[in-house]
Amino acid sequence: MHNPLMMLIALALLFFLARAAWNVHKSADSVSVKLSQAQAEEEKLKAEQSDLSAQVYKLSTPSGLESELRTKYRAVKEGESVAVIVNDDQATSSSATNTSTTNGWWNKLLGLIGL
Repeated sequence: MHNPLMMLIALALLFFLARAAWNVHKSADSVSVKLSQAQAEEEKLKAEQSDLSAQVYKLSTPSGLESELRTKYRAVKEGESVAVIVNDDQATSSSATNTSTTNGWWNKLLGLIGL
């Protein structure tokens, strides 16, 4: 192994092998980071799916649907009214009361779903 040509070939081979190993190491680090990001995203999506499934189940029941309509759209049944309560900070605005009409959309909706 005292031949200079053999030493030069061995050094070149060592250089290329070390460079290839370094590239594989950098790729492995990059893949590791992307894997952890994908796993975090997967956990986030699973939690979101669980929340959505719970909401769908709640809305599939008549009482859940009624609760959501009352909360989101301030819907009232015939003979009921909605009172809007404001903070003392907003004392300049007046309180409002809504009364449903006898043939309101709420009664039509409940008629459609059979309640």
